[in-house]
Amino acid sequence: MDTTTIMITIGSVVSAKAFALWGLWLRLRWRSRREQYRHDYLLSIAEKVAVGSRVELDDQDRDGHRLRVSIFPAEEYREDGAA
Repeated sequence: MDTTTIMITIGSVVSAKAFALWGLWLRLRWRSRREQYRHDYLLSIAEKVAVGSRVELDDQDRDGHRLRVSIFPAEEYREDGAA
């Protein structure tokens, strides 16, 4: 093997590992932004709910992505609790 072949081989291995690492970084960045948007959305819902209301949150993740939010007014919640 001559030095040109060795340098091309080393460069290929290093660049392949660098691109793999870059891809993982991009995926992590995308997931963290998605979670931040989700957090902000849930926080805005929680801020808009009236005091005394009941909020049910059914959350499924692992990229099955199901988010159900049920908000019951304070009057309805009192009726359910009395029954």
